[in-house]
Amino acid sequence: MSQPSGSKKSEAKEKPCHCPYCDTGFSKPFPFCQVCGKELQFCSKCGQALPEQASVCPHCGVKPK
Repeated sequence: MSQPSGSKKSEAKEKPCHCPYCDTGFSKPFPFCQVCGKELQFCSKCGQALPEQASVCPHCGVKPK
């Protein structure tokens, strides 16, 4: 049996992120961590939060833009 269309998209949106500074889990979209207050940037490919000076995403290996 097939899954309803769009179910994979909703799963991706619900995937929690973790702050790269304090490791607190959160749901997107927030421009800063709700616990430690650090400004966050997100990987353009996998959508995970990145440290400020990241040269590559530690989750998928893509270089941030």
